[in-house]
Amino acid sequence: MRLMQSLILSVGLIINLPATAAGPEDGYLDLTPYLSRVDKDRNTDRQAGGLRAAYGWGWQGPWYSEVQVFGAILETEDFFDTEELTDQSDYYMYGVGFDMVYNFGDRDGYTPYLLGGFGAVYDDVLPDDDDTTSAFLNVAAGITTQEISRRGIRLRGEVRYMHDYFEDGMNDWQLAFGISIPLRCPPPTYAAAPPVERAPVEVKLVDSDGDGVLDRDDRCPDTLPGARVDSEGCVIANQTVTLQNIHFETSLAVLKPAAQESLLEVAQALRSQPDSRVEIAGHTDSQGNDAFNLQLSRSRANAVRAFLIQNGVPAAQLSAIGYGETQPVASNDTPNGRAQNRRVEMRFR
Repeated sequence: MRLMQSLILSVGLIINLPATAAGPEDGYLDLTPYLSRVDKDRNTDRQAGGLRAAYGWGWQGPWYSEVQVFGAILETEDFFDTEELTDQSDYYMYGVGFDMVYNFGDRDGYTPYLLGGFGAVYDDVLPDDDDTTSAFLNVAAGITTQEISRRGIRLRGEVRYMHDYFEDGMNDWQLAFGISIPLRCPPPTYAAAPPVERAPVEVKLVDSDGDGVLDRDDRCPDTLPGARVDSEGCVIANQTVTLQNIHFETSLAVLKPAAQESLLEVAQALRSQPDSRVEIAGHTDSQGNDAFNLQLSRSRANAVRAFLIQNGVPAAQLSAIGYGETQPVASNDTPNGRAQNRRVEMRFR
């Protein structure tokens, strides 16, 4: 019991030991459970489990020092073949040691290391008069990982060989895996940068689509030129917008290349107005047969609708109607008036 209290006290002392010189961190605490392959001459089960706590601190370069405490429980067989040890049920080991560590790196990433050191181990066996404190030597090879948390915690794994002088000398192998916790890491230092004089920031108020609503407030960008919008930049219902530069081959419903370029901008505008319902209205002048003009206006309205659908406007958003020569906006007696009457309109519903 006194030995267990001593081990607990030792762990507390290790945690509070002062760090010496400057490594990448000025101290760390490692907690590593381990599995041990026990020397057969101990007359115990060959497999045992233990726990090691080590406090380490950096010197110059790759050299570190560690103070360790450890304890293990060796489950034994029912009896021993020796006359000295009989009716033994448990075997405990506790130890304290000091190691020097050489790191093959700066511990910022995956860093292999070698260590070697010495210490004292207490073998607590039954019967009690066989309890012994003896010296030990150990060496180990292992690796620490890069940081796995914001706190700087790393993983540590190692293989350790330990020789102690209990009875005629015992040789144990240990495989350990645990965590390495940084303690009192020095804060990074930064050179103070000279103050930078900054020019006043000019705030630009931009209305890219010219609808009277600034871009920062515009919920429906790319408004059609001439369309009336609400306070959020979305086209209001019950208005008609005449499309510009929409021309067809003579007496046909075939869009000219320039008209297709203009309709690409119309498609982009309608995609930004997903809640709008739009009627595409086709119109002609009064030249020619009334029935032909009516059919031609319908075909042209449908050609515009099909082009817009091909370029991403939902079909349910669009309808197409031809009005022929029945709704002129100018006189058909002049070439200029007839040109105005040959038009395509977007009627927002």
